[in-house]
Amino acid sequence: MKTPFGRDQYETWYQIEKNIRIFDRTFNRVEKFNGRKFSDPDNHERRERRMMGLKNERWVENYTYFFNGMTEEEQQYRDYFETDVEEDPENDICEGIMDREIIAEEG
Repeated sequence: MKTPFGRDQYETWYQIEKNIRIFDRTFNRVEKFNGRKFSDPDNHERRERRMMGLKNERWVENYTYFFNGMTEEEQQYRDYFETDVEEDPENDICEGIMDREIIAEEG
């Protein structure tokens, strides 16, 4: 049985669903980042050194601008998983389109 509700309620619900999906992706990235030292200890130190070296280069040797809502933490994640991101790039626009499709399918 369908329940009628107004456009403002629908738009609020829709935005909440989109934000939950974005939060889930961010949470999964953080968990992957935190768990990598246990799941892949052989490469963890190398990746950690690379991440800290690139961070140091940004903060000491350069003046860094972040665009499109990126933060230092996001850039550290990208530095740590550099080869993973190159092989399977993360695209916020594509993920947003997929989010809209999934939400529409859910009804």
